Amino acid sequence: MAQSDTRRGNKKASNATLEKKKPARRVSKWRIRLRLTLILLIIIILLPLLLVYFITEGQNSLIYNEVSGIPSRPVALVFGAGLNRDGTPSWMLADRIDAGIALYKSGKVQKLMMTGDGIDNNEVNAMSLYAQQRGVPASAIIKDSGGLRTYDSCWRALNSFQIHSAILVTQGYHLPRALYLCKSLGIDSIGLKAGLERYPGQDFYNGREFFAILGSWFDINIFKPTPEANR
Repeated sequence: MAQSDTRRGNKKASNATLEKKKPARRVSKWRIRLRLTLILLIIIILLPLLLVYFITEGQNSLIYNEVSGIPSRPVALVFGAGLNRDGTPSWMLADRIDAGIALYKSGKVQKLMMTGDGIDNNEVNAMSLYAQQRGVPASAIIKDSGGLRTYDSCWRALNSFQIHSAILVTQGYHLPRALYLCKSLGIDSIGLKAGLERYPGQDFYNGREFFAILGSWFDINIFKPTPEANR
């Protein structure tokens, strides 16, 4: 009887030990899952940040601040940036056109390509008129009314207008994306920084640009859209 009681006691002790160990295993699995989730979240956050960083940094050597120091190219691509209610170029757009005019008058380019939304609000006509009123002849202006997005402007410059080398004219926050897109599509591109470093609402533009740069990577590497060639 004593041996039987001893065995029963040992079994109970063994079972009690197993029961104590089971929660430990559950905690261990939970910790592993938590760690894997945290690692996945870090990757999801870091990958976009690194992608935007490398795209942006990769264009810095191609950006010029002054007309006098920039090499010559046949054409300057002036990107649209919206109109005022009265149909005149917005402050940001006027700065871009002024930079394009300076390139033309200095002999750095022979043509200005005004690229923007020419269907809904006639942006390119307003851009062209602004430049002509400041001494650029109509014969030196190319109008691209299908530049609804930066990707579209670059794609159409190459495929619709056979532009293979250009100076891109836009604000500093937008230049890295414009250069990345045009270069990736096959245009030998450099950039001229237009206007101010900061405009009203600049934080919004900077935040939007982060996601636009991510979108440009997908356009170049995955979606590869083909905008209308004859618009």
